[in-house]
Amino acid sequence: MVLKDDAPELRRYHILCVDDEILGTTMRGETLQEHGYSVVLYHCPLAALRCDFSKFDLAILDFQMPGLNGRELFLRMRALGARFPMILLAGGVNALSHEDRVLFVKCIDKGMPIGHLLETIAEVLDPNEVPDPCT
Repeated sequence: MVLKDDAPELRRYHILCVDDEILGTTMRGETLQEHGYSVVLYHCPLAALRCDFSKFDLAILDFQMPGLNGRELFLRMRALGARFPMILLAGGVNALSHEDRVLFVKCIDKGMPIGHLLETIAEVLDPNEVPDPCT
């Protein structure tokens, strides 16, 4: 998914989203695009390992996926050279082990409003950016 860039003077951030839940990931990707991010979606964690990590500024990973969970995907991505921050989305963040949670720059429960994810992304990518409270 790529959104036309109407503001060339603004930095365009590229986000990798990996989640086996197709509908939720697609909707999340569309929302991120509407907020000016370039988004690449993968519904299979193993397929995501074949992408060029040098193109991304941030990743949003689901935890519970077939083939690899979010922790395993994180570790493999790091081993393949991914150096950008990664946010974990999970159905029950509090149920995850401390060892799983500390790997990620932020952990967000999937039940949180999309505005919380947008604020978190803005904080992680540009700590000086003030998120729009109307979203």
